[in-house]
Amino acid sequence: MDTRSALLSTLRYWRACGIDRLTGEAWGWQHPPLKLPVTPVPRLSVPIVPEVAPVPPSVIDEPVPVSLDRLLTSPLPLDERVALLAERAGRVAGCQACALSLTRRKALYGGGPADAPVVWIIDAPGEAEESKGMALAGDGRELFEGMLRGLGLGRQEVYVTHLVKCRPPADRAPRGDEIRLCQGYWIEELETIRPRAIVALGKVVVETLLGDVGRLTKARGQVHVWRGIPVIATYHPTYCLRAPLSKRALWEDLLLLKKRLDGVE
Repeated sequence: MDTRSALLSTLRYWRACGIDRLTGEAWGWQHPPLKLPVTPVPRLSVPIVPEVAPVPPSVIDEPVPVSLDRLLTSPLPLDERVALLAERAGRVAGCQACALSLTRRKALYGGGPADAPVVWIIDAPGEAEESKGMALAGDGRELFEGMLRGLGLGRQEVYVTHLVKCRPPADRAPRGDEIRLCQGYWIEELETIRPRAIVALGKVVVETLLGDVGRLTKARGQVHVWRGIPVIATYHPTYCLRAPLSKRALWEDLLLLKKRLDGVE
């Protein structure tokens, strides 16, 4: 009997005995542990997006301490005003009070005579202003200077400044925290110059000086007061280029300014 036949005969015998399942141990077989080749799981290569580094505490300046409730001080002699403005312009150039200092090319302090009768305030410098180092140097410059001439004023006779001294990325509107950190600078400018009137250009500036006024159309066309100084709320010249019908409203507001300067109530 060959081996195969002998094995089949043995299996039939065990089945007849009621045993129909055999394991290797019953036959004395010792199976070595099965070793499967281990294939390492490939690691996914996920690009790591770098986080924006926070401003180190060592370079964060405190905002300029200014009491927002007190009235403006008495006017200083002209030479002292000039010296103060020059000193503060140097301080602004190195300011690192907010994250805008990390993206700016230069800080832009206000410009104009220290005894200017009118201070014009804009929300923030744009790309053109940052490049040329002066306020209202962009698309609205020609309209602004033309209206000044209509009032009998030259550009060199007015003082123009910004709520924030550094250009926000992509020329976006400045945020509330940026305005708060920078407010000491423009308040000091107004306290130093003591203008006879302030022109607030655009809703951001109007609401910073006067609070929530709703739509700008409701705030313009009248004289407001900020710490004893008359305030004219009106449109930004650049906005007027996008909405030409607002040019007439801007000119009417400037005529209201001229009446105040001429002493006509």
